[in-house]
Amino acid sequence: MIICDNKMKIRYVNAQFPGSNHDSHIWNVSNARYFHEKKYLDGERNSWLLGDAGYALEPWLMTPFRTPPSGSPEEKYNKIHAKARNIVERTIGVFKNRFRCLLGARELHYEPWKAPQIVNVAAVLHNVCIHYRVNDESLENNSEPNIFTESNEILSSTYNDAASQIREAICATLTRV
Repeated sequence: MIICDNKMKIRYVNAQFPGSNHDSHIWNVSNARYFHEKKYLDGERNSWLLGDAGYALEPWLMTPFRTPPSGSPEEKYNKIHAKARNIVERTIGVFKNRFRCLLGARELHYEPWKAPQIVNVAAVLHNVCIHYRVNDESLENNSEPNIFTESNEILSSTYNDAASQIREAICATLTRV
């Protein structure tokens, strides 16, 4: 699981779980989730993370609407959400192309305790490359992947009402734009 900013810097990475674990499980047990929940409970409500449909809607994590009617504000929200979330898919692509050992069979052939350390170091080096604008020609031809895939998994959340209200408010502003 990766959280990045709009400049493709990796702000959080968690490679402690094997690939068979769903991102939502990793999110639910992550320090990043607890950090954002604490900020929300402390009254900070001016920023959100964007997640795909496999994540539960939370007041600090905006997800797309499931099967919105064609031409509706919800469909417009989903399109804008997908465009904005594209940055994480591009970041992952650049990250894996920069550190080719992360490509392929999606596993590092090291002890389970060592593989997350390699990913963490690669993330730091990726951020150094971003900071110093290291230009890797092999990354320039990286095409943008399809970033909107819907998951059938429905996750529950204790913050669902507040999160739904936030997402509805964002969606309502789109009808005025």
